[in-house]
Amino acid sequence: MSSEPVVDVRDPAVLDDPMGGYDRVLAESPVCWARLPNGGEGWLVTGSDAVRAVLSDPAVRNDPTGLPGQGAQTQEEAFLALGTPPEHLPYLRASLLSLDGAEHTRLRRSISHAFGAARVATLRPRVQQIVDELGETANLLDEYAYPLAMAVVCELVGVPETDWADWWRWGKVLVDGDPARITPTLGEMFAYCHALVDRRRAEPRDDLLSEVVAQDDLTDVDIVALVVFLVLAGHETMAHMLSNAALALMRDPDQRELLRTEPGLWPAAVRELVRTDGPVQLARLRYAATDLEVGGVRISAGDAVQAVLGAANRDPARFAHPHAADVRWQAEHGGREGSVGFGWGPHFCLGVALAKVEAEVALRSLFDRFPEVTPVGEPAWVPLPRGRHRVALEVRLHEVPA
Repeated sequence: MSSEPVVDVRDPAVLDDPMGGYDRVLAESPVCWARLPNGGEGWLVTGSDAVRAVLSDPAVRNDPTGLPGQGAQTQEEAFLALGTPPEHLPYLRASLLSLDGAEHTRLRRSISHAFGAARVATLRPRVQQIVDELGETANLLDEYAYPLAMAVVCELVGVPETDWADWWRWGKVLVDGDPARITPTLGEMFAYCHALVDRRRAEPRDDLLSEVVAQDDLTDVDIVALVVFLVLAGHETMAHMLSNAALALMRDPDQRELLRTEPGLWPAAVRELVRTDGPVQLARLRYAATDLEVGGVRISAGDAVQAVLGAANRDPARFAHPHAADVRWQAEHGGREGSVGFGWGPHFCLGVALAKVEAEVALRSLFDRFPEVTPVGEPAWVPLPRGRHRVALEVRLHEVPA
């Protein structure tokens, strides 16, 4: 594609208001040529049907190796271009986020049993216990959402509580995106994970890591990559999801009152809030492996393709109330017209059942205990790499006596 980009997603008009910016792109062209967040050019896909088509098509790959055109680099070259040390490449290549096809399926199956709905349901009492132990908090993200998400995923994987603070620190470094800090941080994480794998191999426990270590078809690099993926994805995105959803309910007294009078709607509320206020706007950058057509637009082999989950979740062509949460509608229609807030296709979020349980317990407990919780001042919208954003949210739990 040689024409000038229709939109530059690095434009302040988009960065300062990504939801509104992507909505404007959707209204003008659901599939358009754009300047992407990584500085390169490619297709920005915002329409709901088009996003689903891209994310479910095996011809749209995460790994650009062997593709023509703009994708004419190996995945290894792409990582090296970002300053990745050669010794870190095996772990990044083995990540579930980097793999396609049979190799992705193989690694996903090695841990998928731990995230089935039936098994996750048994974790609900423990999630409730963790929430109850958190106590009162003034900073919803750092003192409520982060500790809960970290505790749940670390206990599931098998990370000792004494090490949780390290993971929180590592996660913040990676999310902030400072290249000078990322390399040493990755080195610390990989070394820690290798040591933990050795410990679980010598002394198995009742945790996911011990189960994975016992599988003969996984290398230590595979296992380390899985641990990093699970812990980082399981606490970072989850924490932002809880903070975003809580803020949305604070700003919508009608929906909050509906949930107070009909608490059976909480599962639908979580699905709807993921649609309207999910923390991830952009899916991982992908590449067309063959020529294909999406939304009536021809995409050539090798072209980069960026799907915008947030815009697809607010597409008026699919949702009658695209921008406002409607819990009752979600309860009645969401099963037929679900969002892509948890992704779509082969890379659909592995931990969706766990995320829903965490969000339901955490949000319901917060508003049951503090029904008048309100933001203090105006929440700060902080853009993060890879299409995420942080809502820095201070809250008032009790009315101050006059």
